[in-house]
Amino acid sequence: MSISVVMLGTGSPRPDLDRSGPSQVLMIDGTPILIDCGDGVVNQLMKAKISLSEINYLFLTHLHADHVYGYGHFLVAGWGSGRKKLTVVGPPGTKELHNLVLEMFKNDIKYRTSLGFPPEGILDVTIVEVDPSQAIPCELPAEVTAASMIHNVPTFAYRFQMGDKAVVISGDTAPSQRLVELSQGADILVHDSCLTTTSMYNHSPRPELKKVWENLQKEHCTPEQAADTAREANVKKLVLTHFLPGIDVNEIYQESKKVYDGIVIVPEDLQVIDVDDVEIADIRKELAIQTAN
Repeated sequence: MSISVVMLGTGSPRPDLDRSGPSQVLMIDGTPILIDCGDGVVNQLMKAKISLSEINYLFLTHLHADHVYGYGHFLVAGWGSGRKKLTVVGPPGTKELHNLVLEMFKNDIKYRTSLGFPPEGILDVTIVEVDPSQAIPCELPAEVTAASMIHNVPTFAYRFQMGDKAVVISGDTAPSQRLVELSQGADILVHDSCLTTTSMYNHSPRPELKKVWENLQKEHCTPEQAADTAREANVKKLVLTHFLPGIDVNEIYQESKKVYDGIVIVPEDLQVIDVDDVEIADIRKELAIQTAN
């Protein structure tokens, strides 16, 4: 079985020319599963050569703007590209978000259906609002479980189990024992590491941004905290994401390696991380760090 994660967007709510909004695709034997839908997601999917029409599942970790900015574009553009079926899984409020987008674009959708576009794939979307006490119904080559995270809106991390392989996407969260439990033995953990020491908020002279930085520490993780989770969960490969502008890749890497001796990847947008490409992935990162120095 071929399994990989495509890091479509590794950014944050702050606009960044180098990093699109939070989003990734889990590829399982060629089947793409989209997790989060940040700004620029459609363009990033096209750059990654992933067909919009073939994405039949979208999982939303939470409904903060930076994770759903691209939903309207994805919904309409995927349908226009030939998608016939879509299931969206997310926290409570996902159905309301979806209906608001349909209402916003109702005249456009009406026009396109009048041209001959079938309504399937946009007017019959299945919305599943997560209850972590119940299994998530889905027709995927993976068993999907969710756990509630520590954030200021309902937020879920997802574990995708494919036989003896597992990939976990954290969403936004402060350090959480539930994430440690969900991630046990995972091959890849994609983890929020918004709180980097070089963050624009951490060093801003503006008093209001200093307050923002203090509050963010209740809802996000540092690279070291993410690495702690990976270590406790015995994760094979830690992929950090959700970066504010101006990060220092080398510093993030070194901070993580202080507490976690597994593979750490500080990815760029569109980087592909293969579950089984363990040694090569680590060598690439080590070489990148050496080159930077």
